Amino acid sequence: MAKDLTVSYPVVLTHDNADGDYPYEVYIPAFEGYTQGRNMANAILMARDFIGLSAMDLREDGKALPHPGAFPNKTQADQTVMLVEVDVDDYQRRQDK
Repeated sequence: MAKDLTVSYPVVLTHDNADGDYPYEVYIPAFEGYTQGRNMANAILMARDFIGLSAMDLREDGKALPHPGAFPNKTQADQTVMLVEVDVDDYQRRQDK
């Protein structure tokens, strides 16, 4: 049985109190993309979803996944930098249901 493809990508979460609905913006440097969340947990879930969908699209097009790149530096006091892990094959199975 083949092992699932699990990837980890660094993300930068920025908290913005001015946005009442989605105060967390998430930047995923490897995919040069953004998403957002209602709270920290939701923002991480949205980052996982963004990475999973992007990875699925690339694989379907026969393209390689991007290299995670260097761990970005935290540049502002309201930022958090972390790794987000995604089991791409499991994500694909759940999306296919």
